[in-house]
Amino acid sequence: MRKSILILLSLLSYSLASAQQNHLGSIQKVTYITYKSYKLIKKNNKVIDSIGFKISDNDTLININGYEQKGIRVEYEEKDSIFLEKYKQLVYNKKYQKQDEKLKPTMKIWKDKIKIYFDKSVSKENSKDLIKFIRFLDKEVDSLHISVVKNKKESNYLVYSVNSPTEVNLDARIRSNNGYYLLWNKRQNIYNCSLKIDGKNVNKEQVSNNMKINFIRSLGYFYLEFDNSDCSSYFSYCRSDEKEFGKKDLEILKYHYSYGICKGTNLETFEKNHKDAKEALKKEHSKFYFIHTN
Repeated sequence: MRKSILILLSLLSYSLASAQQNHLGSIQKVTYITYKSYKLIKKNNKVIDSIGFKISDNDTLININGYEQKGIRVEYEEKDSIFLEKYKQLVYNKKYQKQDEKLKPTMKIWKDKIKIYFDKSVSKENSKDLIKFIRFLDKEVDSLHISVVKNKKESNYLVYSVNSPTEVNLDARIRSNNGYYLLWNKRQNIYNCSLKIDGKNVNKEQVSNNMKINFIRSLGYFYLEFDNSDCSSYFSYCRSDEKEFGKKDLEILKYHYSYGICKGTNLETFEKNHKDAKEALKKEHSKFYFIHTN
């Protein structure tokens, strides 16, 4: 039941919080949610109650007398349309998503701490290179926690290398020379990954780039951009030995792990959330929140 309330609040509701002065001169908080959200929450939670309503832009908003759903309430993080279009391409493959597809892409994140184990097949040079990159990401990105473990049984992320044609591929699901394979649950939380390094490639710069790009993509099952205007980006499809994880790439990753957006959604819900949030922000004394309970 708690799970249902979380989903309904996260995907359907927003609160309009304003301060009103009562007859005693003190400030009283008034919170409104949409009528549709009120009915759905009321069905699962008898504590919540209405003390009035108002009409705003043809929507009926219910006054719930300051009722607060348990959890962390985070204010919506606003971004411009250019950034959002790029983000939607990387997360939802928007330009190439077919309307008749049964399984539509969803937003995926690592909820739990990523515990990386380096197999003995990985060279010291490659492991040091990736660890340096990992520490940078762990420091820069909120809600993303990464560590390296020495015991494989304690890990949820395996990094290995195939250094010759005769070596065994430790994860047969990865058929290319380099790549990754993810597992996620019904909430779209990633919980396991294998990352394969092509140790047969003599171009060390290319090996390093591919290793880091695959690692970044494994943090959200990101698609690639076919726009070659920024070929140096880790999210660009174009091939280049001069790839760099720059400020724009970091901004995408930070936003993906920000709690100022709803998690686990498909493209349709993501776009509706942003439409509702922008409309709410246009109204006087209004704010848009996402509630996360776990």
